[in-house]
Amino acid sequence: MLANSTCNATVNMKPNAAKHNPDPVYMRELVARIGLSQAKCAKAIGVSPRLMRRYLRNPPEGDYLKAPYPVQYALECLGK
Repeated sequence: MLANSTCNATVNMKPNAAKHNPDPVYMRELVARIGLSQAKCAKAIGVSPRLMRRYLRNPPEGDYLKAPYPVQYALECLGK
């Protein structure tokens, strides 16, 4: 995942699992904010493209998986 526990010294973000939001709509918004493809976002945070697709899929679509907080945090960092 991330090389250290903070995103970027200029942003001053720190992990806070109380802000965990695995909702796929929110996760897709993060990917859109980053401006990279799902596959490139997956590579940037160290997960497989297939796993990223599972995190972004709507729950009724079968193969959905709730994204863990470190994945959300990594995407938030990329989006800053």
